[in-house]
Amino acid sequence: MRTNKAMRNLLNELAQSNESISSNLFNPTFHEWDNCILVDASSLREIDSIEESMYQHRTELEASINHYHLEHLSTGIKLISNWKENLEWNYPEKDFILFLSSTIEGEDVVIRFYQFRDHEPEWIKLNDLEGYKEEAILVIEILNAVQ
Repeated sequence: MRTNKAMRNLLNELAQSNESISSNLFNPTFHEWDNCILVDASSLREIDSIEESMYQHRTELEASINHYHLEHLSTGIKLISNWKENLEWNYPEKDFILFLSSTIEGEDVVIRFYQFRDHEPEWIKLNDLEGYKEEAILVIEILNAVQ
């Protein structure tokens, strides 16, 4: 797990929340669609491939679709941990990037994930988390694939 300084500060002061979240998010059924892993493929029902979509590449599609907004950082930490375990269990041969972002104050929490692909642009600059001055960032990398 990697974080920037803003996220480390928030994690040191983390309080528990009672935010309710759909059980479908805590126990997601991931969907496979055109070499993508999606938490919700409902927006893609009418199209068969990425070429028919508005996305330039699969990383962009996954990062856009595989996101969820939360009110509390502690709920986001629980949810991203659950998604990590679920992805590791269901897709042991795939590599993933999961990340959680929020404002510096810990508000407007968003979690998302995408598959790591060498041949596509990064969605988040993994080697420059401190470059995100207006956001607190936490990144979890799942590197399972045999190289």
